[in-house]
Amino acid sequence: MSGRRGRVPAGELERAIERIRGVSAARVILGPRNDIAEIHLVGSPSRQPKQIVRDTESLLYARFGTPVDYRKISLVQLGSADEPGLRTRIRLISAEAHPDDADELRVVLQGDGERYEGTALIESGALSQGESALRAGSDATLAAVQGFVGPIVHLSVQEARTIPTRDGELCLVIILASTPHGQQRLTGTCAMTDNVWEATAKATLDAMNRRLPVWIARSSRGGT
Repeated sequence: MSGRRGRVPAGELERAIERIRGVSAARVILGPRNDIAEIHLVGSPSRQPKQIVRDTESLLYARFGTPVDYRKISLVQLGSADEPGLRTRIRLISAEAHPDDADELRVVLQGDGERYEGTALIESGALSQGESALRAGSDATLAAVQGFVGPIVHLSVQEARTIPTRDGELCLVIILASTPHGQQRLTGTCAMTDNVWEATAKATLDAMNRRLPVWIARSSRGGT
């Protein structure tokens, strides 16, 4: 086990920790020797902080042979979605041609009781399921999300395409999220519908919704 410890990627550790009951998101920061320098968790208030931290320590030691000092684990617990001021998820309101400019796509999102808009240029005939339409839908969605989360993370579209399945087509979106702690590729999917932009917007949000609590928590701490 100890021999494997130095080779475990941070992403694998994060995925394992996020399976702990009460943990909605995790970020592991490795040191220069691939040891764990910091662990940042976003959790539910349904469990005691000590229980979540203790479970994190036990999981890492039992599964990866990695002992972690509890002082390296920080936990932010977010309340219920009904509490005022809480911003953890956003939902799609619309994805359609801008009412004042037919060459521009406008995506409108809602979060924390406020609306956020993002736009992207669209090509003639972009309602077809071509890559240009998918890219526009994802770009406009990211622009709206960027206004929601602020400068703590920079978001860009790496890929947006359709995938054929037995029951139809899926929209697949791959997002590159860059923060002071590094880069991460996020993926999201949504079943294709007649509204290509709406399906792409939903796939884009699907890629990011699990990371939003982490970004919001860091933003509230000034990016630390």
